Amino acid sequence: MVKSNTYRVEVSEDTDFFEGWTDASIPNMTFMYDQESIAECEDIDGVYFATYQTWVIDAPHFMEWATPTGTDSTTIPVGEYGIKP
Repeated sequence: MVKSNTYRVEVSEDTDFFEGWTDASIPNMTFMYDQESIAECEDIDGVYFATYQTWVIDAPHFMEWATPTGTDSTTIPVGEYGIKP
């Protein structure tokens, strides 16, 4: 089963909300902020906060996806993935 955790991090006006990041353990996945701009972020006295979701795998999770030459697959071990570096 795949669950998620929500994290809250400080961001700035220079933050690229569409860039995303990967986790080396599952490089075919891209993680992104829940917000699309600084205007959607929580503002506490001029400090902005965005949120994002990670994957929490509590049992090995099989994934399969299409590639130009057919399909590829992997089994993701138990753990939490997508924590922003």
